[in-house]
Order: sequence, then C-alpha cells, then structure tokens
Amino acid sequence: MPQYPEGRYRFDFLVVSPFGTRYDLEVDGRGHWTAEQMRIDEVRDKVVEELEYNVIRIDARDLFNREDIVKARISRLS
Repeated sequence: MPQYPEGRYRFDFLVVSPFGTRYDLEVDGRGHWTAEQMRIDEVRDKVVEELEYNVIRIDARDLFNREDIVKARISRLS
C-alpha cells in the first residue's frame, strides 16, 4: 500500500508478508544521502521499529538500475 499513514509518519510503502510480518519499505532518493538526513532517518526507523514494523530502505537508483535485485529482495520477505 503506497503512502501508508502511521502516526506522525507516512511510509513510502506498507508491505505485509503472507505470514503477517509488516514492513515499512522506504525508497530513498538523493535527499537521504546527507549526514543530517541519515541521522533523521535513523531516529525515524527506531520509532517505526518500536511500532513493530521492519524497516527496509532501498536506494531509488536501484529501482531503475537493478530492478531485478529489488524484486528478488522483496519477494523473499517473510
């Protein structure tokens, strides 16, 4: 489910595995490469994990350049 609202956050994608495991799938573009944004993302990820989600971050470039690897990674979620 794209743009899933969870508390004060909005997930890029909510993914629920066949076993019920919940994932916050974040697609990170260039704006996430700075030291400041990485610190912000780290705090956010900890809060989201406390809500019992697993956080997966995917580099946006990989969606275009390594789509097969991204699909394989997502298909292995349990």
